[in-house]
This record gives sequence, structure tokens and C-alpha cells, in this order.
Amino acid sequence: MGINNLFATNVTGVTGLQRQLDIIANNVANSTTTGYKARQASFQELLNQDVKAGVDPASQPLGLNAGLNVTNQAPDFKQGNLEETGRQTDLALNGPGFFGLRDANGNLYLSRDGAFSFDSDQNLVSAQGLKVELNESLPKAQWPKGTLQIGRDGQVYIKEQNQTTAVGQLVLYQAQNNEDLLSVGNNLYQVAPGRTLQSNLTGANVGAVIQGSLESANVDLAAEMSNLIIAQRSYSMNTQMLKANDELWEAINAFSR
Repeated sequence: MGINNLFATNVTGVTGLQRQLDIIANNVANSTTTGYKARQASFQELLNQDVKAGVDPASQPLGLNAGLNVTNQAPDFKQGNLEETGRQTDLALNGPGFFGLRDANGNLYLSRDGAFSFDSDQNLVSAQGLKVELNESLPKAQWPKGTLQIGRDGQVYIKEQNQTTAVGQLVLYQAQNNEDLLSVGNNLYQVAPGRTLQSNLTGANVGAVIQGSLESANVDLAAEMSNLIIAQRSYSMNTQMLKANDELWEAINAFSR
């Protein structure tokens, strides 16, 4: 492997490791964010292979390692722990589904963050002001004044003294494949173009709605710290090799003069 190849290998290694360090830092920073899903870096080994036209592939030289590239930063959607808050507008999903949120233009967003509240119009909204999607069986103007109750199946009720009135159903979503979900920031996801979502699901498809609780981030801090140490050591080794290659290149240039 020539000097140029060594240099390129170190550069791709440093770039990939920097992206991994950024992912780890983001996971740690969001370890207390409700419903946050830790991201995992996927690496692919890059190969340099001398391919010559008309030559038997069996006689081709094996590909040489040309560094690592981060090919994916997919969220890990495993369930986070549920923490009881006692607040009636706090909701958690114990299962694989998502809450549906709508912006003022009707665009759909998915989230696992159930830290909701009522706005001035008595709409249940997210921290970003997005409306929680709800199929109303009773117009909001006719809702009695009372305590919000939400069943494990997503049914919404208002309890007033000894009377309970059904007022709607939470619309819960599930992607056919979580790889179809695109992170758009603020703990929100949208489905990739051309992909579909299932909605109005209950039971095992989306899990149980737990009122008065929130889902904690699924970040494993011990694992992240271990990954951080390994990535930092690898990053340091690659930067040292870059420096050594640079010095070697300068020496060769000086000698050739």
C-alpha cells in the first residue's frame, strides 16, 4: 500500500470515528430526554481493489482496507423504562407504537415522547405545540368538565363526579419497518417517502397506553462510556498515524529535492 493509500485510509478512519464520537455525545446529552432512542453507528469497511479489464477475477488482488465509513446512524427502538409522574396528561407507550402529532398544516409526525399538556383551546399538545391526533367521538365543545382518563387501549374519557363520558380514541401508529422512519429532530420522526404506516391500532401492535407515566430514554450510559473510550483511543491512534504519514511525506519530498 502506497503512502497516498495510507493517508486516505487514516483520513476515512478519522472521519468515521469523529462521526461515532458525535453520535455517542448526542446519546449522552439526551440520556434524560423523554422517549429518546439511542442511535447506533454502523460501520462499513472500505476496500481499494485493482480491477483490470479482461483479467480473470480469480487472479485479481484482494481488496486492501481503505478505512471505515459510517453507513448508518439508526435509532435503537427498544423499549425504555417507564417512570410514573402522576400527571394526567403524561402518557407512555409500553410497546412498539408511536403517538401521532399534527402541525398547523396537517403534517404528521411520530413520537414516543408523551409529555403532553392542554393548550388554551383544550387541545392535547406536545412540548412543541403539535396536536396529539385524536379521533373525537364527541366534539370538544361538548366535553364535560372533569378529569382526563385514558385507557390502556387509547380510549379517552372525561370523568365528572360519578359519570364517565367517552370522548375519543388516540390514533396510534406503527411503521411496517422502523427503518422506514426518518428522524427530523426534536424527538420526532416521519415516514420515508413511498413507505406506509398502520394506524388506529391497539393491543400488541402498538402496546398499551400508560397514563400518568413517561418513557425514559433507552440510553445505556455505561455502554456509551465504554464506546467513548474505545472510539477516543482509535481516534487518537489514527490522528497520530496521520501526523506520521505527513512527516514521512515531507521527508520524501525533501529527499527528492
